[in-house]
Parts: sequence; structure tokens; C-alpha cells
Amino acid sequence: MSNDTQRADQIAFHFYTKLFYVLNHARATAEPGPNAKVDKWFILETPHSDLFPRESRDRYKSISTSLSASASNSSSSLSSPSSSFSSSTGVPPLEIQVLLTIPDLNTNQVLVYLPDSSSSTSTRNRVQPTPKHVLLEKWVLEFTPRNATHRTRDRDRDGREGAEEASGPAGSSVALSTIYKHGIPLFRSLFSLLRILPAWKVAKRLKRRGLGGGPANGMSVMLRVADPTSAGGPGQQDILGFGPSSSQSDASHYQTQVSQTLTLPTSTHAFPPVPHPLGTLTLTSTYLSNPNFD
Repeated sequence: MSNDTQRADQIAFHFYTKLFYVLNHARATAEPGPNAKVDKWFILETPHSDLFPRESRDRYKSISTSLSASASNSSSSLSSPSSSFSSSTGVPPLEIQVLLTIPDLNTNQVLVYLPDSSSSTSTRNRVQPTPKHVLLEKWVLEFTPRNATHRTRDRDRDGREGAEEASGPAGSSVALSTIYKHGIPLFRSLFSLLRILPAWKVAKRLKRRGLGGGPANGMSVMLRVADPTSAGGPGQQDILGFGPSSSQSDASHYQTQVSQTLTLPTSTHAFPPVPHPLGTLTLTSTYLSNPNFD
């Protein structure tokens, strides 16, 4: 493995870790420890977090190795149709779920959803059965590899200019510095967006109540990394998700029952793709438009 390939892998790896740190800093109601390290990648200081599981982190340490392994496996055997991510890419998408945690309720307590919290006449809809968690946001960082056709077209289009550019791994016209430079506006935009999306007020309110010693209704906000190899991990059935989608990780038996009487509207946002010597990195988000629960 060349030095350029190792550096490209390192930069890509920090896209995944930085995403978790930025999301955790903006959403988790639990404060980072007093001795938490500060991550300074992409010229944005965010508290380091040990909540990103090591086994999940390690999947993205070497994208080039994952792609090579995927190519070798596909040439020797058919991929399993039950896999939850495309084996043709070799790199599973990183899905980070922002969850509203619901405490155990007494017999005289219920969880309600308010479609419009700004209106005093808004209907209070009971959520039953009561889930352990409600999915507020889903963030997905996906790597799409370049195929041979794309590489040929890029070389033909770039011509002499591409040859002169300080490129990354062989066969690519994307400079290593370009990856990093694209990451700076991406995470600045993410930092700003997180503070205007609806879940920002929810997290701030719960954090403020908890720090002030006042009641936060026992609710909190936490992050969860979905397992790309399984449609349902431990406790997955306790999450009220967005309903059926191309990804089964946010579907649960709660959605089937609740959706009969309750609609949770969602919105989406997609960031411009980031070029990488071996493909592109794309960040998308789906979130509740009105995450008002009480």
C-alpha cells in the first residue's frame, strides 16, 4: 500500500469519526467528561467521544483494503442476498441515529405527540404502545467507489491538467489536499444545520432542565450507530422509527401499530458529495419535522 493510499484512507476515516463527534456534541444531553480530548480535524474543534463503538469505527480505518477485499470476494463467490449493505462497495454506510430516550412510565403516565407545539389548540396524540426510544434523526455517510468507466472518463476529461495535479493513489486525479478542503465546508455546514433543525431545541431543552436540577420528564437524547450487518440489533424493536424504507434499521413493530392513528412527518437534507481518490463520500439526513413529545 502506497503512502498516498494510506493518507487517503486516514482522511476518509476522519470523515466518519468527525461526523459522530459533531452529532454527539450537538445532540447528546450527556455532557462530555472534563478530561475529554478535543478533535481538531477539518478546522473545527469538537469534544472527542468514546461512545463511537470501536468495532464500528474500525470498519472505516482502511477504505482501500475494504474495496480490495470486496473485489476479491466478488470474483470468487456470489454475495449473500441477506446482506444489509451492498457488497459491491465493500464499505458499509455509517448510519448514526439520534434517539429520544423514553423513561419507564407509571400506570397513570402516557407518552404524547404534539404535531404543533406552538399552538395551544394542537391535538395531543397518545403514542401507544410506549417505545423505549423515538428516532429523531438519521444521518448516513456513504462511500460510493469509482468504477473503471468513471476513472477512464476522468482521465480523458482532465487531460494534461489532471496529470499535473498532485494526485492521490494511482489512477485518480483527486488530490489528497482536495479531500480535506472539501471536508472543511462540509462540517461547518453540518455544525450550523444541526443548530437550526427541530431536534436542536429538544436537546437543548432537556439538557438545560437536567443541568438546572429541574424535571426533564426523565427523557434524554443519545446517539446510536446502526449495525450495517443486521436489520435489527439488540433493542431495535424498542425504537419508534420512520417506518418502512430502503433501510430496515429504522423500522420496528411500534411503527406498524402507531402509524395506524399517528403520522410523524419527516424531512430530508443532502450535502454535496465529497470527492475521494477511490470514489465519493455523501452525507444525507432524514429527520422528524416536528419532534414534539411529552
